[in-house]
Amino acid sequence: MKARFIYFDGSERTVDVQCKTENGITKAFLPKEAADESVQYIDFLYDYFTANVGDEGYFVTNQAADGTFITRFMEREDCAFSKDHSFIACYGINKGKGGTLAIVTGMRYDFGMEIMLKNGIYSLYPRFYIDGDEMYEDICVEFYELKDGSYSAMARKYREFQLTRGGCVPLKERAEKDARLMKATKGIEVRIRQGWKPAPSPVENQTPETEPPMHVACTFERVGDIADEFKKRGINNAEFCLVGWNSGGHDGRFPQLLPVEPKLGGEKKMTELVKKLQNMGFVVVCHDDATAAYTIADCFDEEYLLKNKDLSLHKRPYCWSGGRPHKICPKRQYERFEISNQELIKRFGFEGVHYIDVITILPLLKCYDKNHPLNRRDSAEWYRKIMRLARKNFGGFASESGYDFGAADTDYVMYPVYKTEPDENNPLCDKYVPFWHIVYHGILMYNPCTFTLNYTAKGVKNRLKYFEWGGRPLVCYYANFAVGNNWMGLEDFLTDTDEQLKDSVRKIKQMAEDYEEMKPERFEFIESHEEISDGVYKTVYSNGTEVVVDYNKETYKIERM
Repeated sequence: MKARFIYFDGSERTVDVQCKTENGITKAFLPKEAADESVQYIDFLYDYFTANVGDEGYFVTNQAADGTFITRFMEREDCAFSKDHSFIACYGINKGKGGTLAIVTGMRYDFGMEIMLKNGIYSLYPRFYIDGDEMYEDICVEFYELKDGSYSAMARKYREFQLTRGGCVPLKERAEKDARLMKATKGIEVRIRQGWKPAPSPVENQTPETEPPMHVACTFERVGDIADEFKKRGINNAEFCLVGWNSGGHDGRFPQLLPVEPKLGGEKKMTELVKKLQNMGFVVVCHDDATAAYTIADCFDEEYLLKNKDLSLHKRPYCWSGGRPHKICPKRQYERFEISNQELIKRFGFEGVHYIDVITILPLLKCYDKNHPLNRRDSAEWYRKIMRLARKNFGGFASESGYDFGAADTDYVMYPVYKTEPDENNPLCDKYVPFWHIVYHGILMYNPCTFTLNYTAKGVKNRLKYFEWGGRPLVCYYANFAVGNNWMGLEDFLTDTDEQLKDSVRKIKQMAEDYEEMKPERFEFIESHEEISDGVYKTVYSNGTEVVVDYNKETYKIERM
């Protein structure tokens, strides 16, 4: 087993990696002292994560928010694919019947995956991004030999790791200890985007004089109309999440929250709405952000911003509703804003699975500010403090995707993956598989993917994906708000007219009924998933329930013991 050092000057060297086997687990590790300021990154290489063209089996590789995919060892032109961060800290190789699962346990916040085909040989390995910095711990990868080498078996093994060593606790166990979380698990998630400025913004650095006008889509009173229609249609369980309630609407002026947006009805109407929904038996929470700072915020200050290695401010490569988002250092976010922001939000009466945007979808970053320096492990820990605080204050924590550095402190993810079908951007992706879903069903609530958001407006195959991959249905009003960036689909639920509102609730009723139909599996693990014939998939739960989805006939069947 080898480690390849790649230096900033372009040179390379390869060294042996130390290995030891205990209790059937092989551990490969490289001491943290092995790297210095000249090292850009380190590749971990091993012969048994290689295969020849024509070999039986496949690789299992994570592609961050896009999903987990398999690569069969078929003939194709030489190609490669890389991702600089991985949403799950494992990868695997299937060798026919058996296989090997690798779990990164040291420097697990600092690696991405490299996969390639060259000269008839497939190879898969993690790349650890050192960036010329001192490593905070040894690189360590553990290898588990599996008699069943399927991706389902790999996912079960990784779930076992997360439950025994990763700090994860089953959802049922957590919900039985917190009535707020238990109540949230009973209903579908309903996100209502109430108002927003243009996204992307035509003004990068907004001021009160230059900011574009905010579009009002759904006032607080109109949200109440949606809830009334829910009751008329017999939808009695739902968690409503208000998006854009804050000053300037969705991503309007973060980290500034107040005043509650007057164009939506202001604080009085919002607090009345919260009480109304709770009196109707619904859960109501709100959308916040703990990562972005916009220049228009009345509290904008470079002091708390995350600094790159050259001490420049870290900015996202795009503009959003509030302009160009600057990244806030996670430590300073917690210390300067998060405690007070959550206290403020709690005073409005919100209770449930509190949503803080994008924490579990963006790569972890280092902060080089001398007053609050962080490595990636530090960043993860400060974000987890934010998650744990939300659980304490509201009953649960939710965010946008499934980056599992936060799995032990998260209760719901809006969607863990973006893709279900291969595309030309990854020539080594033969098929996306619900690896993440097998690991975390029964630990986290989730909507399966972006394609299942508002699925009754999108067609029967999107609905079938919900039954195939499990989870909790997600409704988004005004999902299609960003110009040229319709990652949640063109189909939408609107409330501009009474007929639109009623039509949306008719479609949502089906989603609520689907969630009830899968109620016995709500707290169960997924034990296996497989394609049993062309276009026909079977998902098996830990209570013995089998769900068979047939995309050819556009049907599903649930068989319970």
